Amino acid sequence: MKFNFENFGHVNKGSLELADLTLICGPNNVGKTYVSYAIYGFLRHFKRLVDLSLTSEQINILKNEGSLIIDLQQYNDCLSDYMGSASIKYSQTLSDYFNAPVDFFDKAKINFSHDDFSIDLTREFKQTTKFGQSETLLFDKAPDETMLSIALQVTGKSKLPNRILEDVLGNVISECLFIGTLPKPFVVTSERTGIALFYKELDINKNSILDHLYDVDKADPIGLLNSMRSRYAQPIQDNIDVVRDYDNLCKRKSFIRENSKTYKPVLDALYDLLGGKFKAVDKQVLYVPKKEQNRENVVVPVYLASSAIKSLFLIDLYINCLAPREGLLIIDEPELNLHPDNQRKMASLLARLVNSGIKIMVTTHSDYLVREFNNRIMLNNELHNKATLMENENIVSEDILRPEQVKAFSFKKDHSIKEVMVDRHGINMEIFDDLIADANELADSIYYSIKD
Repeated sequence: MKFNFENFGHVNKGSLELADLTLICGPNNVGKTYVSYAIYGFLRHFKRLVDLSLTSEQINILKNEGSLIIDLQQYNDCLSDYMGSASIKYSQTLSDYFNAPVDFFDKAKINFSHDDFSIDLTREFKQTTKFGQSETLLFDKAPDETMLSIALQVTGKSKLPNRILEDVLGNVISECLFIGTLPKPFVVTSERTGIALFYKELDINKNSILDHLYDVDKADPIGLLNSMRSRYAQPIQDNIDVVRDYDNLCKRKSFIRENSKTYKPVLDALYDLLGGKFKAVDKQVLYVPKKEQNRENVVVPVYLASSAIKSLFLIDLYINCLAPREGLLIIDEPELNLHPDNQRKMASLLARLVNSGIKIMVTTHSDYLVREFNNRIMLNNELHNKATLMENENIVSEDILRPEQVKAFSFKKDHSIKEVMVDRHGINMEIFDDLIADANELADSIYYSIKD
């Protein structure tokens, strides 16, 4: 799965290919966050970017006869066209996606390619979509069959506009075709600590409505709608929406928590890193730290918790409640607000997530994080004292990474993206090594210049 970028923010030209674990490193202000958010947006909205709308004749058959059969095999021959048209459409809507000025991404191009892009028709597919109490769409495809059956159940006469019906049918057909082909992404933005702190105050729609009604004598519907538009890039708005809906989302179970025995190493690493757990009480998010001996247990509202706890809030929600099988977790600076010891624990958690089947992509400035990934890659080698090393460091087999699971990219000040070598010795991140060497050299010079 490869993404090619041209004239995209700081990046003049460059490519990035996703692996099980993808690392993006580089100085500040070179486009790392832009690129990670763009990849998230393309994968999240791919089904909307592909036009699979049915013909007017098909819509009429469904409404008049109550059923329709679609041969999904017909879409196989058009896959390359879908990727191309989706890339063009996405490139043209980048300003809206990032909530940027209209001409900000005028020359930007993002092209998506996938060597193994194919439709998996072996899966069973069933879905129900309801429109109020009177109209229901039923979708059904048997395993290893190419035919998708669509039934429209109506009480009385259908009042569903054709345009809405077309949109729903197109989205569901896309989901049926591409489920399992592209990973379902979830993003954790670098703004996450602020979102966790101010989520009660971020109910923009409510505040905008009140402000608009207060400021004018006569409500202006167009002005009201404009005031309700998101003020953030889409990934940030998505994080806000998730935090707002925490009361409902926290009741779900991810595939990890549903299979807690199988994925115990993941949950253990999360609990060790978090030092407690989150829970919702009376529409308030609380952090419950581990009980310490001879100390009274304290429950802390999340807005009073440390910055590290706020930084981990969305990651915890994803792992416990939202993670799908074969998902993609994108984290902007996972080391945010974490002590070096916890940065190492974060590397362990991410390695275990990779080995549970979730793809991970991170942007990072953390030498600790990269070095810890390197330790896990090097442990894939045959070592005479491997068992002892792993036991002493509480490392389990789920921590070990193979070199072929990892890709790393360095974003350069010359506006390029360079792939970094990953081998049995780990990730060759000279960007960190050179800086550390310079700092050590300066420290030595100062130390030996100090007069006794």
